Amino acid sequence: MPITVPEHFRIIAHRGASAYAPENTLPAFELAKKMGAREVELDTQLATDGVVVLCHDDALQRYGHGDQFVEQLTSVALLSLDMGSWFSPFLYENTPMITLERLVKQFADDFIFHIELKGKAADLSAQVFAVIEEQGLVERSIVTSFSWEQLERMRSISSSCRLGWLVHEFDREALDGAARLNLFQLCPPARTVTERLVKLGHDAVEEIRVWGMGGKTSEIRALIQRVADSGSDGMTIDWPDWATHAGG
Repeated sequence: MPITVPEHFRIIAHRGASAYAPENTLPAFELAKKMGAREVELDTQLATDGVVVLCHDDALQRYGHGDQFVEQLTSVALLSLDMGSWFSPFLYENTPMITLERLVKQFADDFIFHIELKGKAADLSAQVFAVIEEQGLVERSIVTSFSWEQLERMRSISSSCRLGWLVHEFDREALDGAARLNLFQLCPPARTVTERLVKLGHDAVEEIRVWGMGGKTSEIRALIQRVADSGSDGMTIDWPDWATHAGG
């Protein structure tokens, strides 16, 4: 049975329903929608020709494409890659990489988009914002990153875009940074949150959203409950069907 969480709590399908389909691909997002997910997280990088593509790793080795790097290839080369066989050659062979534009066009009315700036390219923030602005989805998007520099770039482009800083420690640096960039979210590891830390974080930002929902099944279920009970505002999770909203 799925674990019931408060209605306001964000159940964010991590790279789509990535426990069941290859991450950051259309099948993963289509499945997330079928599971009733209202929000998705995705990873963006910039091809050499300025096209924003979805891919988590900077290198393509894990996906079966050897010693190649996303930010060193054109979009034509990247979009021709098979991003499904590494996950299941029977179910997902020849599933292609996709662009941010294709994703948000297809699911514009279905999801809130949590867009992680994963790449290092200096123009990534500008190109991501251009896509969501053109599609009228700035208000339906939250842009996140571990990279302070990428968040600074995004803030220089838009004073109103909602930003979230992915951090490894919930410390004074994170709280001070939230104030400097007028962040909407702080995003610490799930296992670090406590009710006290969430209350402290809410003094600095509107939302505390966690990441790192991994482990054995029993551990993940316990972690979902712990995060919800802490007062956190949401989580990214590979198994979006393991949680449901009260009254849903």
